[in-house]
Amino acid sequence: MSDVKGCHLPEDLWYWPEKHVWVRGPESDGTVVVGMTDVAQSLAGKIIVVNLKSPGRTLAQGKSAGTLESGKWVGSIPTPIAGEIVAVNEALKSAPHLVNEDPYGQGWLIRVRPTDWADGSKSLVFGPDGVEAYRRRLDEEHIQCTH
Repeated sequence: MSDVKGCHLPEDLWYWPEKHVWVRGPESDGTVVVGMTDVAQSLAGKIIVVNLKSPGRTLAQGKSAGTLESGKWVGSIPTPIAGEIVAVNEALKSAPHLVNEDPYGQGWLIRVRPTDWADGSKSLVFGPDGVEAYRRRLDEEHIQCTH
């Protein structure tokens, strides 16, 4: 786990730094898990509501997978990889704070079966390269995480 300006960034994930989302996988069944980064949850503040699109929905890259609401922000969750939502984190309905407390574990958002992983992952950055891309973005935007 890397620490960049107080933000925790695991080195085993795919990142879309411009949208503050991550992807883990693909898993053995071809699906990937999607969530918000520590940066995103820090910027949003305490998450109080998570509304996710239903399984079975097919989303294009960049389209909304749902919305998050905090005391200071309401916004959409961009889908980092095109595909069909096969599962949502049901625990977030009653415990939205998991996104803040464990954004890379219990606070995951959706599981997606990518339409075309090889093509779709080209806009994502993996591992240490992803952490470095995030470092540059945080420097450019003067972002610092607070925990």
